This record gives sequence, structure tokens and C-alpha cells, in this order.
Amino acid sequence: MTSDRAWIALIVVWAMVQVAWRFAQGPALELDEAEAFYFARNLALGYNAQPPLYFWLQWLVFAVVGQGILGLALLKYALLGTAGLLLYAMLRRLRPPFEAGVAVMGLGLLPQVLWEAQRALTHSVLALTMALLVMALADRVLRGPGRAGLGAWAALGITAGLGAISKWNVALLPLAILLAACLRAEWRARIDPRGVMLAVVAAAAVVALPFWWVFRNPVVAGGSLHKLGIDEAAPLWRMLVGLGSLASAWIAFCGLVIVVGGLIAFKLRGQARWRADPQSRLMLVTMGAGAGLLAVGVVLSGVTDVADRWLLPIAVFSAPVFVLWALDSLGPLGGRWLARGLGALWVTGFALLPVSGWVEPGYRAADFAGLAKWIEDRHSDVAVVSDSIWIAGNLALVLPDRPVWRSVDAPELTGAVLWVARQGTAQALAATRGKTAAPAGGHPLRRGGRREAVDLAFSP
Repeated sequence: MTSDRAWIALIVVWAMVQVAWRFAQGPALELDEAEAFYFARNLALGYNAQPPLYFWLQWLVFAVVGQGILGLALLKYALLGTAGLLLYAMLRRLRPPFEAGVAVMGLGLLPQVLWEAQRALTHSVLALTMALLVMALADRVLRGPGRAGLGAWAALGITAGLGAISKWNVALLPLAILLAACLRAEWRARIDPRGVMLAVVAAAAVVALPFWWVFRNPVVAGGSLHKLGIDEAAPLWRMLVGLGSLASAWIAFCGLVIVVGGLIAFKLRGQARWRADPQSRLMLVTMGAGAGLLAVGVVLSGVTDVADRWLLPIAVFSAPVFVLWALDSLGPLGGRWLARGLGALWVTGFALLPVSGWVEPGYRAADFAGLAKWIEDRHSDVAVVSDSIWIAGNLALVLPDRPVWRSVDAPELTGAVLWVARQGTAQALAATRGKTAAPAGGHPLRRGGRREAVDLAFSP
């Protein structure tokens, strides 16, 4: 395809088809979907350890189309489609339509995009979109045409702030871009101190209220800090483990890019060295600066467990840069074969999505309709409280007229309550809220090929 209209249509149609395809993947909600559905029923400054922007957007979509799977799918795939359009628009400043479009397809070399983003993720999908928007605006500010005005700097600051409240790790990207800009004379010359200050003020204004909520609710907001693996080991050992985990995360995130790139480089050995275009150079230097900042952060913080998805706002640019290098190096025929291979990758991922929903891990195949009927038949018109965000979100979906809470979020409970426990006993769950409850039995809950059982108890 060699026209902008064709590539834009392909991205938009892909997003629309994905919305419909979601209904083929099961009637229940994935873990992140359940979390989004549960929290986005209400508008608040903060909710949990995740920043609030995704829940705000989901609340807005629900207000327009109603609460349900359609609203969840519309937001997620609209964001993924927007991410593709943003990358395409940025690359079209220097590249023809075919090369820009294939570079967008190159995101399929990243498992976190090809599989996890389409299958399960929510906040990381928004983080991907915001990271690409930040880079597109930075490309405009640092490369022209002409000297960027204060409006462009303000837009960059606002976008950086929105990125931070989409997922906290996106805040690293503008810092990496600024460091990258300081490393090269042509970018350094375009830095306007007034613009930088305006961008900082704009970003601070955007994050002020969510940060205020974080400071007011440190226990809730810090609920996922245990995932960082911070411990009291000897400093040298902690540093080595942390840096090793960071290196492993880079390999996991970019592994397919590294493998395919290595094979192409081996085939092309002896060719002249690639001269990166200005956009590719900006993305490469930003990734290098981001990697350095991450390494410093790991050492100073004592983090020993780095998940590959946390690298997304920085490492995502590895795929388009690799594709642009490959297109320049392989020539027209090789470029067409690369495009076909990437297309096959996307089609395969698309076709396998129902396997995730129905078979493994099978969250979307869980029979919450059966559990809801059991609850309606035996305990109509009572509040439902669970220890699991997955159960609470799904029961809120299938029992829309019933108050459904996760135990840690529930208000003061004065009336009858049905307790639904995924871990331990429902009586013990009731005891955590100072309530006594009579056993109400267990209920089987199939999930793909697995059989789970939830425990229930009733407080009159």
C-alpha cells in the first residue's frame, strides 16, 4: 500500500474489527477489564495504585454507551488505533506511506503490544498511546520546521502530565527526551528555557490533584510497591540483582526485535553502515538516555524485580527504529517480504485471542452468569462483597442493579451482606470487616480448563 488513505483505513478498520472480535473471546472480564469496570462506575481523584486517567476515560465512555463489554472494548481499541495513527503521522514527516505503515506494523514484534495489549492490558495501552504522542510532540519541538513556539511547549507539558497519570512510568519518557536533547548540539540549540519552564508548569498542573490524592492515600496508592522487590539485602548484591533484572526485562521486551534484527544483520554483513534519519536518531538516543535513567533508578532505589512491561514508554521505539533500518537495508523487495511477515504476525495474534479467553488463562470464559443466578435465587437485594477485584468487577457487570464491592473499598456496611471469597473462607473475609457470617456454601467457577470454587457466607 502506497497511499496515506489506505494505511489510515487499515488501522481504523483493524481497531473496529477488534471491538467486534472481543465478543468472541468470552462473556466475562479479564483481570484488567474487571478492574476497569469496577472502578470506572464512579468518578474519583484516585482509585488504587494505578493512576486515574484510564478510569476517567472509561467512565466517560460508559456515560455515552452504557456500562458493559462494548464500552470496555471501544476505549481500549480506540486507544490502540490512535497509537498506530500517531506513530504513522509522526513518521510520515520524513518517510513515504509504505515505510511509515510498515514501521507501525513493526509494533507487532513487541509481545507487550501484539499479544498483551490486545489480550489483557488497559493502563499500559493508554501509556503506549501517550508515549507515542509525547514523542511526536517532542519531534516537532526539537526538529522543527522553525523554532517551536510556547504553545508547542505547553502542549508537550500537558501531554507529559497526562502521560504520567495514565501510568506512572510514562513520566520517565519526557526526562529521557530532555536528556537526549542535551546530548546533541542540533537539539540542544532548539531548547527554549522559557518553553521548558512552561512545559514543567503545565505538566505539574495536570498531575497536581492526582498527586494530592496519592499523598492523602499512601497505603492504597502504594499497594503495588511490593512488585518492585525492594529488600534489605547487601547493597552490592541488591544492585547486581536489580541491574540483572533490568537487563532481562529489556531482553524480554525487545527479544523478537533482537532475534530478527540479528538474522537480518547477519545476512547483510559487510554492507555500509546505516545512517539513521533524524527521527530514528531521536528515538535511539531517547532509548539510550531512558535506559541510563532506569539503571540509575534501579541502583538508587534498591529495586530488584523489573517487569518488562514497565519499559514500554521507552522500549516501544525499538520496533519502529528496527523496521526503518531493515527497510533501508533490505531494499524494495526485502521490504515487501518484511511487510508480509509482519502482517502474518498480526493475523496470527488476532486469530489466537479467543484461545486466551476460552482456554488459557480462560478468565473470559468464567461462568459468572451461573454465580449471579445462584445469588439472585438465594440472596436477592443484598450487597455483595468480595476479596477479589476480578470477582467484584464481573459480578458488578452481571448484577448491575446490586451494590457490589471489593472488601477494601466497601463503605460502612449496615445491612445484609453476601460475602464471596476467592482466597480463604468467606467467614474470614467477613471478620476482616468486623462482621459475623453464616456459611452459605461454595459455588464452582470454571475458568478455561481449570475449576475454581468460591466460598460464600451471609451476614443478615
